[in-house]
Amino acid sequence: MKPDSTIMKYYFIIILYNGIDKLFGTVYVAHMGLRGLTSFQIGQVLAISSIALSIFDFPTGNIADKYGRKRSLVLGFFIWSIGLLVFFQANNLFTFILSILLWAVGVSLISGTPGAWFVDEITKEGRAHLKAKVFPNANAISLIFGAIVALLSSVLAIGRPDFPLLVAGIMALGTSIMLIFILNENYGDRAISFRKALVRNTIDIFKSATMRLILIYSMTGRIAFQTFVMIWQLYMVKELKLSTAYLGFTMAIFLVVLAVGNSLAGILLKRFEGVKVSIIGQGLIAIGSITIVSHTSIVAFYLGASLIELGLGIDKSASSVWVHDFIPSERRASYISAISAAGSLFGFTIPLVSGYIADQIGFRYNWLLAFIGSLITITLLIKIGTAIRTVREGVQNVEKSK
Repeated sequence: MKPDSTIMKYYFIIILYNGIDKLFGTVYVAHMGLRGLTSFQIGQVLAISSIALSIFDFPTGNIADKYGRKRSLVLGFFIWSIGLLVFFQANNLFTFILSILLWAVGVSLISGTPGAWFVDEITKEGRAHLKAKVFPNANAISLIFGAIVALLSSVLAIGRPDFPLLVAGIMALGTSIMLIFILNENYGDRAISFRKALVRNTIDIFKSATMRLILIYSMTGRIAFQTFVMIWQLYMVKELKLSTAYLGFTMAIFLVVLAVGNSLAGILLKRFEGVKVSIIGQGLIAIGSITIVSHTSIVAFYLGASLIELGLGIDKSASSVWVHDFIPSERRASYISAISAAGSLFGFTIPLVSGYIADQIGFRYNWLLAFIGSLITITLLIKIGTAIRTVREGVQNVEKSK
């Protein structure tokens, strides 16, 4: 594989994206807590981020398809870097909200775009089948890199817990500049106006029964995921009384497990339908959540959280493959962004609920919320699998009749 190949460029984007995200993710909740925000205020910031993502995600996907996916990525990393640097400096609720809004705009421009760019590039090269292998591998490699970054962040955070945020902002800015030189541009449907594309795509998505189910799946899948993101750092520091120095080490463990989940998804996808692999992932999330609920201890937390991360890795990697089979090429970034936007629109309630539960009755009960969310998502995935098989059988019957 040549160093300048399409696959290597995609790996480059995903690795850097995850590295920056993990530098931010290792300390950002604890950072807000150390800057004086309460659990409920932290929940407000995360809720606003979800609302902002739901507002920006779908339009920015249409922007990427019409005006260029390279342009979307370059601009996205640049705005993301500004948001990260503002977050680094923030010391009150208003500034954190401002920074998270900038963060949301940047992430929205990036969200779904690397995958859309890559799938269309390899499709033009006649290698569309490689996505089932490349997506899980890219996720696994990037997560291993993220684990290394998380360990590094523990070193960076010694004496200065907010320093990883500064490094993340600088890395995002550097990535924006590098992408200008290494990517070629590709587009979706450029003939239609942005407004008409937005309206058409919205109507077409909701007309499809399968896409409606996928949108709902994106929503319910956020329950366990966002509860975990909101709570694990606070649970460690406030419930288990562990030092913040353990956050980077713990994040590294989680990322390695997540990487294993992504690699395992690639193996499972060779044997089972994609939706069934996602169900396996959600099942592990349910088991992990109930494990933490069952006992307040460090062992139960690390065991349960690792199962949750393994399940998240399997489900995310599997869905990133099977969902592309239901999306037209010329609208790929738009549809992926719509799915992400639906999850964000629903997901804004989860940090608020989690923060309220943590403040009023304790962190432990949040894991019960994650357990319930995974069960609901499994039910949705079963329905999606049934709908997909029905459509597939209908197509096969038509072909046989011909």
